[in-house]
Formats: sequence, C-alpha cells, structure tokens
Amino acid sequence: MLKKSEAIDRLLRENPELGQRRFGLPDIGKRIDGDFFNPTVQAIADAIDFYGYEVRDELITVLKDIDLGGGNPTNFKPFPLSIKRMKESLDHSLMFKYPYTEGDDNIRKILLDYVEELGFINDHPYSYEDIDDKGLCVHNITFLPSTSIAFNYIINIIAKPGDVILIPGPNYGLFTIRAERAGAEVEILPLSKEDKWLVNPEKLAAKIDDINESLQKVYNRRKGYVPRVVAFLNTNPSNPTGKVMGESEVKRLEAISKVCLERGTFVIDDLVYRDLVFDEKNIAKPISTIPGSFRNTISLFGLSKSYGLASLRAGFVVADEIIIRELINRIFQGMDSAPDIVGQALAGAYNITEERKKVYNEYFTELRDIYRYKYNLLVSLVSGIDAVDPKYKERVLNTINSSGLEKKEIKKLLEGMPYVEIPENLIPDAGFFVMLDFTKIKGMKYKGSIINTERDLLKFFYKTCRIRFLIGQSISWPNEEELIGRVTFALEDDLMINAFKLMSDALTKLMPGDEYMIRKNRLEDQEQMAHIKVDGWRNAYDNIVSAKYLKSLDYQKQTERYIASFEEYKDLVIVAVKGDEVLGYSCYDIKENEKYDSELVSLYIKPDFLNKGIGSSLLKETAKILYERNCKNMIIWCFKDNENAKKFYKELGGNIVEEKVALIGDESYEEVCFYFDLEFLNENPF
Repeated sequence: MLKKSEAIDRLLRENPELGQRRFGLPDIGKRIDGDFFNPTVQAIADAIDFYGYEVRDELITVLKDIDLGGGNPTNFKPFPLSIKRMKESLDHSLMFKYPYTEGDDNIRKILLDYVEELGFINDHPYSYEDIDDKGLCVHNITFLPSTSIAFNYIINIIAKPGDVILIPGPNYGLFTIRAERAGAEVEILPLSKEDKWLVNPEKLAAKIDDINESLQKVYNRRKGYVPRVVAFLNTNPSNPTGKVMGESEVKRLEAISKVCLERGTFVIDDLVYRDLVFDEKNIAKPISTIPGSFRNTISLFGLSKSYGLASLRAGFVVADEIIIRELINRIFQGMDSAPDIVGQALAGAYNITEERKKVYNEYFTELRDIYRYKYNLLVSLVSGIDAVDPKYKERVLNTINSSGLEKKEIKKLLEGMPYVEIPENLIPDAGFFVMLDFTKIKGMKYKGSIINTERDLLKFFYKTCRIRFLIGQSISWPNEEELIGRVTFALEDDLMINAFKLMSDALTKLMPGDEYMIRKNRLEDQEQMAHIKVDGWRNAYDNIVSAKYLKSLDYQKQTERYIASFEEYKDLVIVAVKGDEVLGYSCYDIKENEKYDSELVSLYIKPDFLNKGIGSSLLKETAKILYERNCKNMIIWCFKDNENAKKFYKELGGNIVEEKVALIGDESYEEVCFYFDLEFLNENPF
C-alpha cells in the first residue's frame, strides 16, 4: 500500500522550488524533454531571472522599484476600431456559443484581405476551389492570444529533438528560452555594427551551413534522422535595436529568404513592431510579399505593442495551410480555441476599409510623434540637451523645466549622464527601446567593490536607486566585454526624468578603479600566462618543491600546453591586465555531482605585482562568476608548507577542511584544502 501523504506535501517534495515565494518574474521554466538548456540559452535565462527576480530585495513588497526593462508600450489610447468592434461584438454576438478553434471565417477573411493588400502572395498555391488569385485563402490564417503562444506552438510543430532554431543577437531573450523549452536547440547569429545591426545574408548562410555540417557529424542518423537548422527568426523591426528592413532593404530580405529556402529552413517573420516605425515611409516589409517566399515563411502579427492593447493578448499567424492545420490542432489540444473577442479586436485593427485607413493615419501620426519625442527626452537625459533633434528641443526643455526640480538640478540634468553613451550606430528607427553603453565605468569602484560585469552594474543601480533594466547578456549582446543595458522610453515623462536623475546621481559616487582590469583570457595571453606560472612556481615554491622539478619548468613547453588547451579551457580562465600586459590569472572548474561545487584550480600573479591586491581581486571575481553559475561553495588546494598562501586564503574567509598527499615530479607533498562559502564571499557592500 502506498504510504499516506498529504497531496500538497507530495507536490512540494517533487517541486521544492514552489516552496519559495517569488516577487517579479515567475520561474523561467524547463525544457519539455527535461534536459538542460544549452549554455548560451542558460546564460540568457540566468540574466533575465537576475533582472526579474534575484536582484530584487525583501523590501519589494513595501517599496516599489523602477523598472526600465519592461516591454509595455506607452500609455496611449487603444486603437479605436478594435475597441469599437469588440463593443459591437459584445452587444450583438451570440456570446453563449463556443467559438471555432480556427476562428470565425469572416474574421479570417478580413485578415486575409489585409495581408493581401500588404502584398502577400503564394505563387505555388494548392488547387483547392477557394484559393484566390493571390494563391491564398482563409485557411492560411488563424488567430490566438499573443504571438508568444503562437511561437511556442510553431516551434513544437516544426522542430524535432536536436533541431536548431537560429536567432539573431541582440534579440528578445524570452524567445530563445521559449524555443528551448519547446524542445529545440537555439543558436545565435551575432549581428554587428559593420552590418548596421541588420542580418547579413552571407553570414546567415555560413552559419546555417556550419551548424548543419556539425549536426551531420555528431548525429549520423542516431535518432533515425539528422537534426538541422529548421527555422530562422527574423524580427522586423528588431527588438531590441529598433532597426527596420523596409523597401530600402528589399534586396537584403530577398537574400535572407533565398538563403533559408535553399537550405530547407523556415523563416519565422516576427512583425509585431511593424507599425511602430518612426518613419511611416519605411514600414517593415514582410518576407511573404516576396515572390517564391510564402510557403517557406511563417508570419506573426500582434496588437500588443503597436495598437495599445498589450493586456488583451491578441495575435495571428499567416502561413502555408499545412502549418496552419497543425497549429489549429495544437490550439484545440491545448486551449480548445482562442476567444472570439481576440478575433474581433484583430479584425478592427487589420482590415482594408477606408475608415481603417483614416483612423490608422490619425492614430499612428500622433503615436509616432509621441515616441519620437520620448526618445529625444531620453537622449537629453543621457547625452545632454544639445544632442536632441531640433524639432523636439523646445518641447523637451519645457518638460524638464516643469519637472519641479531645482534650477541647479535641471542644469545638471541637461548636461546628460556621466560615462554613459547611446551608440551612434544603434539609434532606433522603431519601437521604444534604447541600448545604453556603460562600458566606461567598467573597473570603477563603489564602496570598495569593482563594477566588472553587467550583474555588478545592475546591483549597483538597484542598491543605490532601486532601478532595474535588462542587461546585454539577457538579449544575446555579441560583445561580452561591454557593459550594455536595454532601457525603455515608453514611460511617463516624470518617471523617466526621475529615473535618469537618480542614475546620474549614483554615477557621480563612483571612484576610479585600479590600473588593471579583469577579463576573460584570450589566445594571445597564453605566452605571458605561461611565463607567470613558471616564474610563480620558482618564486613561491622555492624551498617547498624540489629544485630539480622547478629547474625542469620550461617557458616554451608551458606556452605550448596552454595554447593547445585554450579552446577547452578558455571559458574557465580570467586574467588581470594592464594594457596588453598580463599581471595575473586564475583558472577554475565547476564540479558536478561532487562533494564541492567548484574549485579554484590555480591563481598566479606576476612576481613584480605581488601584494598589490591583484590576487584578492582575481579570487573574488572568480567567486562571483561561480556564484552566478549557481555554485554554493569553492575549494582551493595549496601546499601545507606555503604559509604565505595559507595566510592569504584565511584572510579572505577560507577554512581548511581536508588534507591530501600529491605527487609532483618524483616526490610527494602534503596539501591542504581551503573551503569558501560563495554566498558569504559574494556579500556585496553595495
């Protein structure tokens, strides 16, 4: 007989994470197959979890923070025709009837007419009688609550275990997580300033080919099939960069479509921000308007961002009938059907009536002006009033002057923020996000703690002014050495002014950092690191390790070993550098299913730079990295006779927990193991 147990207790035992209250974002979730996220996606998930939950403190229940990372559009009236149609539906529809899973055909026809007016065309149509002269019909469309749900279902439909979804970086980080939660793998296509932060078709082709070739070698049909890149996510306009591919980029879009078509890779064309472009003459061009592209493209539209209806959750999908059929099956199996009211709202926003054209022009003329103004308000707060578009300068000045601040505070505010920049080549053309570059404060200190990572950056702002925003790691920012934040300007003016004033005040409290900086090691560092290790042994272990062994150490051989193992260990080594000179380094390892979570394998400082705090900084930075990777403790082995090292580790909070005998060369030596509690070591004076 089964042991008696309270049902709720059993559930908690099986899901211990439910025993902890969370404030902010719910748990990121897990893959449907129970496997781990791949390291790239796990890093994104960790960063989003840190922003949405971990950085927040126990005061959050009584003291509100300021969220500059939110995805809400600005507080503007919802699209009038969507509201009108929903009201009419509530007044006149037979609300007692369950809707069809696929949605009402009349609504689907309205949406079909809309996308066909945009130029959607299927030049390889099926032979059904209801196919129109564009090669399409209502069976190419279905709607449901939000494009996020649609994206989840689509990944389930097109991807088998091991298949890859290729996503540009920077990106909307939650889509990378959703793709892996659905059981697919995610790879990132890094975008670059050289390509104006747009997709480079040649790099896209090379990336797909490289991934497919690697999968061919690894799997060799072990699963009965060879996984491949099954989809490329094309966000147009981009979240978060706000870059748009419109008619001026039609050749680029044609090339993207061709690259994917030739490789059997679907294009998921995310057009959610399409109407939020600043230039109405540069609306994002859907790939399905390009001849030959329709059957290989899955297009996503939604009301949330552009139409002021985020709380409604409404989106629709346009794709080949085969995709739509299975999407409808998944909707039926998961939620039975989308609410009819969702379809009514969509039909109110996406139709080809003259009324809609008139209302659309009035609505978006006003809304785009608001976003352009708010962007310039943010520019003034970051870069100073002289950086503002002359068209909006007086309006921005009036807003700041009427903010209730004292004259000296206003004068300081109009000078912009210290150390922070909006990258020149990342000025948004759409949406309501701005990338801020905080890299200039890297290495600076607050109350003795170094700001070296994006998490340090977020901790600093949260502890000094309770402000949060998304960091570069959460959006796949391609340059790990930069400190990047994604902030929204879809805020009330007073809130934005207050937030940036608080941030600016906090930045003035920073102190200059050390003459050196800590970063990941590079291939070109290996020769210097090899010399530091050899010199370190000869200097520190004289009279501890045999002279014969120390004499056998060789710069060239050590360099060759380091270079040969670089690819394997490059993510487990950090260096302290001054310019191009390496002053010291640490190497660490993460232990799975062992007594201790992690180990500081080695810590070496250039002899001329001993006793300058570099060793402490490297150890603390290593502890920080390990703690952020969910390690709870760290061990360090050192020679029992090395009194200097033992004193150093004790002063930093280490305790001896074990001893062992190690064979080095031809002789044996006693070693002691220092244990560090990483939570204690990471207590931050912020």
